[in-house]
Amino acid sequence: MTAAPGDRPGVARTRVDERLQRYLDELYRWNRRVNLTAVPPEEAETRHIGEARGLLTQAAPPPGARVVDVGAGGGVPGLVMAILRPDLEVTLIDADRRKAGFLLHAAALCDCPRVVVLPRRAEDVGRDPDHRAAHDLAVSRATAPAAVLCELALPLLRIGGRLLALVGDAGADADVAAVAAASCGGGIPAAVGPGMLSVTKLAATPERYPRPAGVPARRPLGPSIPRA
Repeated sequence: MTAAPGDRPGVARTRVDERLQRYLDELYRWNRRVNLTAVPPEEAETRHIGEARGLLTQAAPPPGARVVDVGAGGGVPGLVMAILRPDLEVTLIDADRRKAGFLLHAAALCDCPRVVVLPRRAEDVGRDPDHRAAHDLAVSRATAPAAVLCELALPLLRIGGRLLALVGDAGADADVAAVAAASCGGGIPAAVGPGMLSVTKLAATPERYPRPAGVPARRPLGPSIPRA
């Protein structure tokens, strides 16, 4: 966590904790009318906050790194990471305008001026010159199957950047995503935790990826699936 100038570490931690609680309170208030999370409030600290902390620990992004959350939904992990690390430049992508509205509101409420919310399809953002090959770290939680996520996220990363995703079975997902990762410039997917998948960007993503909106989900890249 980066403290504001003049802040003592304990004071800075208190401020972060206050913003995290503000976020959780607002998440569950909005969840009554917008489907933002299925995690019960009593598990919020472990699931929402703990999992985001785990990604930050694994990623260890340098100060000022550009982070993109693909399918940000209710703000986990991307918005929580922005609260924990105010120095990060975080872009939250979600095509659902109601969820994007919550993210805009929550980012302002939690004092996250370096957060940008894009109410767009990830396929379209991946072809936007402002975002293609522009980010140091891509994160996601249960947004899409691993092969689909590789096609959506890897075009957003610079060479040397990394995709870290919270998944159900990282070992199985790593195997399934291997073709998609290689097709989009990624290295061999690896399970770096029981529910955490990692792919490093090794080469530029070919111009044909990501394919048009909806195609990656309908025709995931794989051994028996056409790649174009």
